[in-house]
Amino acid sequence: MPTVLLVDDSPVVRRVLTVRLVAAGFDVRAEPSATSARTVSPAALACAIIDIDLPDGSGVDLASYLRKQRPTLPVAFFTAGAAAAGIKEAQTHGPVFTKPDVDAVMAWVLGRQPPPTK
Repeated sequence: MPTVLLVDDSPVVRRVLTVRLVAAGFDVRAEPSATSARTVSPAALACAIIDIDLPDGSGVDLASYLRKQRPTLPVAFFTAGAAAAGIKEAQTHGPVFTKPDVDAVMAWVLGRQPPPTK
């Protein structure tokens, strides 16, 4: 099964997106911080969904770190209130979705590849 990296400091966001992704047939590696996400190898990931504002750093910096290891990794951002400059910088890596629009994030993930087989 394809694995999605989900990085968000909100336990509610992690839980809601994890439930939806698992129901769609994905494995999910849910991490609460940039530090913990850096322990995940991007080699086996289908994509990454990252909050722009993390408690221990920038989601954009995390995306850059992951892309240095795997330049073709699809990355999207999910944010509730990032500054305009942060959103603009994030858009250089991938689309930015506004919380709580989980349906838009799911459409992006599902559009990246065929649905997994169960």
